[in-house]
Amino acid sequence: MNNQILCELELLTRKIETNTATIEDYKRYEVLLLNGGLTHEYIFSYLNQAGFKNWEDFIKTRQKKQTDKDNEAALIGGLVGLGLGLLLLGILSKSSNK
Repeated sequence: MNNQILCELELLTRKIETNTATIEDYKRYEVLLLNGGLTHEYIFSYLNQAGFKNWEDFIKTRQKKQTDKDNEAALIGGLVGLGLGLLLLGILSKSSNK
């Protein structure tokens, strides 16, 4: 992964953590995760486990604070973990190429 993509992934991860991400941010985050080698099914397994069918449902519920705090924390942790895993992979692959 190049630096620009890693920076974008880091920015989107922060937006998700702080609940400032838009639907476009979530969709871009999904594209970056897919390009990083994750499958659509794997990414959405976190949403599905928490009872959401798509990003729109998740954002609406999160913004209205109607979800159970534990489910939300697990979902956010899982999503952020995916992005951080790819960031670490990018950093480690850079240092191994030197």
